[in-house]
Amino acid sequence: MKHEISLDAVKIRKSVRTFTGESLTEKDKTLIKEYLENIDNLSGIHGNTIKIRLIETKDRAISKIGTYGIIKNAPAYLVVTSVNTKDAMFDCGYVVERFLLFLADHGLGTCWLGGTFNRSKLTEQIQLSEDEMVPIITPVGYGHHKRSLSDKLIRNLAKGDDRLDFDGLFFKDAFNQGIKDQELRETLENVRLAPSASNKQPWRVLVDSKGNAHFYIKRTPNYAGEKLGYDIQWLDMGIAASHYELALKNLSFRVEEPILDGTPQDFEYVITGYSVN
Repeated sequence: MKHEISLDAVKIRKSVRTFTGESLTEKDKTLIKEYLENIDNLSGIHGNTIKIRLIETKDRAISKIGTYGIIKNAPAYLVVTSVNTKDAMFDCGYVVERFLLFLADHGLGTCWLGGTFNRSKLTEQIQLSEDEMVPIITPVGYGHHKRSLSDKLIRNLAKGDDRLDFDGLFFKDAFNQGIKDQELRETLENVRLAPSASNKQPWRVLVDSKGNAHFYIKRTPNYAGEKLGYDIQWLDMGIAASHYELALKNLSFRVEEPILDGTPQDFEYVITGYSVN
């Protein structure tokens, strides 16, 4: 059984890049260890098991990676490893976001890092199987009440507090119809608040007459993230799915593309969330 995560975590979690430098307490290290020892927490929707290891900054492996000055005084990092397939990247987004929300519930700060760390140096220091890679790392620790100058600059450049307009992301029955039902809007607002690489928010969701939510990806043209060597926007779709699941609770996901008229040419089907009564 997975650890419980509150829906409040969706609203309280913010990216933390500036930390106090305090070491993780034994209590919090135990909290992290117990979460990671629960295999259910690491299993994605497509059945991939995502590996996450906690490495303190005093460890030689993490001291070599470099985050180009973006992260300040983090006492530890979470290093994520996975096979490099689209389904695995989706599961990576789903599994890791759930974990980061769990940590936010317990007062720990984190920040998704997909391109702003030295991946090759880190890979040299940790043992990976032939088919594994490190798509994501995140610092973990206690956020400082004052952000560093680089932290403020990055957040402003990424417009980290902004989100796309609701009616451009979510649709009812057809892609030219908005959602009027207030309860459904409140549920999907939790998806709108999800983090994404460079805050691009590539998800589009159509809810049909049966209440099933069909997730599509609208890729960002000429996106620099395409050069990372893995599909970071597919990973973003897993993050969005995790938020939808937390908001709706009784839910199952399946890949069954619906037959819909008027699907925009630049929308690619990803997955469907089915309500379980």
